[in-house]
Amino acid sequence: MRLHTPLLASSLLILASAPLFAAPVTGNWYTYGAKSMVKITRCGKGLCGKIVWLRQKLDSEGRPLRDERNLNKGYRTRKVLGLSTFSGLSPAGPKRWSGLMYNPDDGRTYKASLTILSASSIRIEGCRVGGGPCGQRTWARAK
Repeated sequence: MRLHTPLLASSLLILASAPLFAAPVTGNWYTYGAKSMVKITRCGKGLCGKIVWLRQKLDSEGRPLRDERNLNKGYRTRKVLGLSTFSGLSPAGPKRWSGLMYNPDDGRTYKASLTILSASSIRIEGCRVGGGPCGQRTWARAK
């Protein structure tokens, strides 16, 4: 039996790179402190995320939480539940994506990166767009 070296080599390359592309990043993730849950999905060649669950869904008057801290006053009436948090996260290395992240807790957008730490945790790092403080948090996969 003769092995076809180019075919075998390309098959091994595909199999070896499969975990990189099939990395367990899509799905539901609890944010730091489990205050909310973000669903990360594939969009194009990158990743997107949106808020799909909130521990506290209502404000003190019993209304759905709004994006009240948004720096753009025109967006302050948007509901937090369903808000897009990640946009344009593109591959930036093995198990790593970078792009933008919106944080409704402070109404700011951050240059962000997402790194897979394990099948059950990811690290989110962000620096305020335009300069300013940077930080990181670890999120846990929702079961």
